[in-house]
Amino acid sequence: MRRALLLIVLAILIVAGTLARPPALASSAPAWLSGRALVAQAPDWWAAARRDAALTRAQPATPTVATSLITFTTFLDWDRGTRNGLIVSNNAGGELRLDAGSRAGTFTSELTRTAALYNAVGAIWQADVPQGTTLKLELRGGPSSNEADLGAWQPLPAGDAQTSDGAPALESLRPFAAGMAFLQIRATFGSTVANASPVLEQVALSAFDTTSGPSRSAGLPRVLAPYGPATLTAPPLIVQRETWGAPAAPATIGRETPRGIILHQIGSDGVIDPLPFLRALAAYDVQVLGWDDLPFHFVVDREGTIYAGRAGGPTATVARFSGGDAAVHVALIGESAPTLSQQSSLVSLLAWLGQAYDIAPGGQHTVAASGSAPATRPNITAHGDLVGAAADNTDALRGLASQLRQSVDQSTVRARWYFAEGNTFNFVERLSALNTGAGPANVRFTLLRQPGPAVVRDATVPAGGRADLIANTIFSDTSDVPAIVESNAPVIAERFMNFGADITAGPGVRAPSRVWYFAEGSTEADKKTYLILFNPQSVGVSAAISYMVGDGCLGVQNVTLPAQQRTVVTVSDTDVTVACLGQDGKITQETRKIAGVAFGMRVIASQPIVVERTMIFGPGSSASTGGVHTTPGVVQLSRRWYFAEGTTQAPFQMDILVLNPNAQPANVVVTILTDSGTPLVRRYAVAPTTRLAIDVNEFVPELGVATTISSDRPVAVERAMYWQNAGGEATAGMSNPGATAPAFTWRFADGRTNEDFQEYLLFNNPGKNTARVTVEFVLADGKRAAQQILMAGGSRYTMAVHQLYPGQAAIAATVQSTQPIVAERSLYVGAPGTAGNRGGASALGVPEELP
Repeated sequence: MRRALLLIVLAILIVAGTLARPPALASSAPAWLSGRALVAQAPDWWAAARRDAALTRAQPATPTVATSLITFTTFLDWDRGTRNGLIVSNNAGGELRLDAGSRAGTFTSELTRTAALYNAVGAIWQADVPQGTTLKLELRGGPSSNEADLGAWQPLPAGDAQTSDGAPALESLRPFAAGMAFLQIRATFGSTVANASPVLEQVALSAFDTTSGPSRSAGLPRVLAPYGPATLTAPPLIVQRETWGAPAAPATIGRETPRGIILHQIGSDGVIDPLPFLRALAAYDVQVLGWDDLPFHFVVDREGTIYAGRAGGPTATVARFSGGDAAVHVALIGESAPTLSQQSSLVSLLAWLGQAYDIAPGGQHTVAASGSAPATRPNITAHGDLVGAAADNTDALRGLASQLRQSVDQSTVRARWYFAEGNTFNFVERLSALNTGAGPANVRFTLLRQPGPAVVRDATVPAGGRADLIANTIFSDTSDVPAIVESNAPVIAERFMNFGADITAGPGVRAPSRVWYFAEGSTEADKKTYLILFNPQSVGVSAAISYMVGDGCLGVQNVTLPAQQRTVVTVSDTDVTVACLGQDGKITQETRKIAGVAFGMRVIASQPIVVERTMIFGPGSSASTGGVHTTPGVVQLSRRWYFAEGTTQAPFQMDILVLNPNAQPANVVVTILTDSGTPLVRRYAVAPTTRLAIDVNEFVPELGVATTISSDRPVAVERAMYWQNAGGEATAGMSNPGATAPAFTWRFADGRTNEDFQEYLLFNNPGKNTARVTVEFVLADGKRAAQQILMAGGSRYTMAVHQLYPGQAAIAATVQSTQPIVAERSLYVGAPGTAGNRGGASALGVPEELP
């Protein structure tokens, strides 16, 4: 009960601190190359939805639309125009056709004033065009009846669009400058068959004035596209329907999972005010054609701005185009080749759509159209390639299709790794990427040096190969360098850092998280603990750090993390609000520093972030004498933890660190496995919100061990190992969380055996069955090598890689087993305990079971 009261006090402190520091909104996320954006892999969609709702409420009412209708359908309508080679018959009240014996003819209507000014015109018509005949309709307009003010004739192609009752219609609108007042049509007839003629029964022109409301996107709010599942490929920034003035969404929205993406071209290159054009297009589709909404899910203007089109997002059904294929329809404004800005935005949009809805950029799908044989279509294709009569059947777009598919594939982020820690001033830092896919990978290393600008390096990595980037060869003037490694293929990314007297190495973080746990932390004696919090979001984030000390005290610290920056918290230097439970059962509260104590930590953030812990320790805590280790936190508590590395042989001191952040005690069982397979078991009780340090050297004599920890409550567990060199003048150490489950495959992107580096691979087989383990190595020159071993159930094994493959400046490894095991890698610079030892580092491999 007393502990529960202490937890309540802590919760109040966290909430109060979080509310006192609201995050500051940033204007937008900076764009990466190929349309990539720096955002978290799992964005806070609820927060995004609330922001979207606020923006929607801030918008004015839907702008007004004025419509003028001009029809040509009666004998008098046709008779008022100028005819050449044509006659007007009385059939159906008035029809236009070729005169007897004529093979060609032209009709030009009189110049007609519209009821209101307009900026766009749509058209529908009724006509019969027998085989061997042609009918071409054109339109022009101007601000006055002066011939010189009339623009050029614009075609009115029927293409792939119809009204709700089946009449031919424009797929899109003909755009005009604002303030037009007069319209005129021209119909050109042709025939190659004697006594055959097209018949034109009716033409209806709808002129729209949609200049009420915003005209251009500059200054309008943009949001991340709020559709579909979370993806590694960043959703693009879009202008929402409510922002550009779309009509109300239909009452019912049909849904289907898209299998392809169809590209359209609408309007003309001269559309410099896209918002009035979009509003006119929506009015034409709904009011004139009788459709339920825009048929295009997204529209991209010539400047690269992406607009949300059809209500309901990419899964909203469009039955009007392309035989009813389940596809996302994307329209590009313009009739010539898309601009570079347009192409860049299109690539980012298609890459996100492809990953969100499993549409492979270079793949195909089959469409079983009603009344025809099934057809195979490319997943990304131009409308004109699917429908020969399509109005946007332009060579400019069709010719880009293959290039677009390739660009989309290269821009699709299929792997992303975050590194909050990064330092080229005090460390030598190397980033490594291992391509685990079957084809080449385009890998991008982004060093987010602060202050900027960011540094980007690209590499093409063959299947099974690796790429390295030594950050110090680019710059070495800053200690503030978070990094992101991403690829269009599966890769494993690691960071290696040399501190001088010690090293640290291990894989990065696949995905940001709102919650992080650390079982190791200390400000005792010469130990310094740093929390590195990297906020990859486009908005500021608030975070609460809880320090769980074993003396019955809980500390809380609230921090604000600027957008797309990292923040370093030096634990011993910061005043923290601490609540303590006294012997008398009373809770006291004070503000003090977390100094001279060991502790565990929990970080809770308002949005997903990346958190790592760096500890520096030893005489002077300097690069010449001090030790260092860095590791990401634990994002998911577990009841089971596994370690393959561990030893109590001199000079090592080994501890198992258990953090119990729960409000109830945790009963923990520690099982030690040796090379012989003989287990040793110890049991412990860990008080609520407390960290327990278990000194393994006290009960395990001079042995290399693997460890399994089980608990009746979810906990976080790390293994720490510290040692000094023979002279005692330098201290080194390593600490990292264990695995929560064994796996059949483990991968290591980095490693080395050159100079005086020693590399070990350590395996823990916690099961009862014998495991056959195969290790495949990628050597520094790209050559491959392999080793095989047998492991008895309940045993551990150590492979000395430096003895098998000496002199390797870089070496990657893939561990595959017939039984689920745990694999770790340890690196040492010189033999531990000798005068030449300059530290070591240990890290789990990356299990293949993770996506």
